[in-house]
Amino acid sequence: MARIESSIIVSKSIEDVFAFLSKRESHLRFIPRMVSLTQTSQGDFAQVGGTSEGMLNYFGIKIPVGYEITENELNQKLSMNGKMPYVNFKDGYVLNKKDNGTEITFWLDLSPFGYTKIFSPLAGLIGKVHAWETLRNLKREIASLRSQ
Repeated sequence: MARIESSIIVSKSIEDVFAFLSKRESHLRFIPRMVSLTQTSQGDFAQVGGTSEGMLNYFGIKIPVGYEITENELNQKLSMNGKMPYVNFKDGYVLNKKDNGTEITFWLDLSPFGYTKIFSPLAGLIGKVHAWETLRNLKREIASLRSQ
């Protein structure tokens, strides 16, 4: 398993950042290559136990991805389990208040299985690129928010 953690600081309140992360529509705006995301459970998108089905597009190849929210601590943490063909993952966001805004730490655990286990040495690199793209996009989208 490869574990990646990376952080950024944004100039929005912790409440604004958490509200943004708690909306399905937001994830379509910042998750790299996410072309669709449909909530498949009742209730709030980010509630513990909530599920969603998404579609990623890598170089024209469509890859289904399923999510289940596993942790939701108001204005602190949002975590999920995910499953793609031959890769299980866990990821999440940890928020910390800073003088000039909010620190967002994105973490990702990748667990290839089946024939993709032979690519395990590359999982760390793939995860680092994904984390960098995710935080870059997230920072851009949060910067464009109006205070709530």
